[in-house]
Amino acid sequence: MFKSFILIAFVASALLAAPVPEKTPEETRAELLSFGLSPQAADGLIRIGTEAKQSAVKPDGATQSPLEVIGGIFKLFADMDAFMKTQSPEDQAAAKKMFETKKAEDDAKWQNLMQNGGK
Repeated sequence: MFKSFILIAFVASALLAAPVPEKTPEETRAELLSFGLSPQAADGLIRIGTEAKQSAVKPDGATQSPLEVIGGIFKLFADMDAFMKTQSPEDQAAAKKMFETKKAEDDAKWQNLMQNGGK
């Protein structure tokens, strides 16, 4: 289990390092609301994500090491989990559904990438 966790963290850090068009906060909020999250829960998750992104920026502009990126990802997931535990059961169920859907999408992308030899 620990090995798969490290693999997931490594893949996530590689994906985060790749240039990806970012969603605006409004697009992110609309997506969260579409999964059935309340506006309060959506705003809280956006705040946590924004704080994580800001903490990843080093004052001197240097790039984070892979270990720093992995640590940041673990902290992000822990913060999101702790926050969601304070939300209503309906929001918790909606967040679980959203995370499962996103995981399935990411698994499909990963599978497609592996089948196409990384192209």
